[in-house]
Amino acid sequence: MPSSQPNITTYVSDMIALEQHILQPLQSQVEDAAVQASARVLSVVQEILAAAHSHIEALNAQLVALGGHAGSPIKSGVAAALGAVASVIDNVRKTEVSKDLRDDYTALCLATASYNLLHATALGFGNQTLADLAKQHLTEYGALVMKTNALLPFAALKELRELGVPVDPSVAEKAQADEQSAWQEASAKQSGS
Repeated sequence: MPSSQPNITTYVSDMIALEQHILQPLQSQVEDAAVQASARVLSVVQEILAAAHSHIEALNAQLVALGGHAGSPIKSGVAAALGAVASVIDNVRKTEVSKDLRDDYTALCLATASYNLLHATALGFGNQTLADLAKQHLTEYGALVMKTNALLPFAALKELRELGVPVDPSVAEKAQADEQSAWQEASAKQSGS
């Protein structure tokens, strides 16, 4: 039977590469004037960026504790290239804040799914330390998913208004409440099945 150790180190290394990929566009967003113009948006983007840095540091420590070493040059290079491409696209298209938030939300959802898998895998291998770390990161990103999602209606309507589109920005609160209600209804349906 093959040793479980290489499998766990591979999964941790993969998670580090994903976190590094997430980091790239966030660093550009923090410096973007449109993001900086909204204190709420800037605060959330800075929180995500700080979490990604913290996660990478903790995952690297876990990887070393497992007897592994930093991601392979190929994996790290691919993650860096993907991050660089995302940053270039971000700068070229002059992405609106709502699109940045949408992309951040998508990246966070991918990370939460990946941490869910890492958590289950670590439990399966009997590595409670790694399972606890994955759960902690899952919880942190889960909160940031909710914060990011809550900003989306406000950012979208504000941008449309600034473009001269006749929209009522006051409906952002209703849109946010409706979104929360939809999640609650989905959760209730899931619990009832």
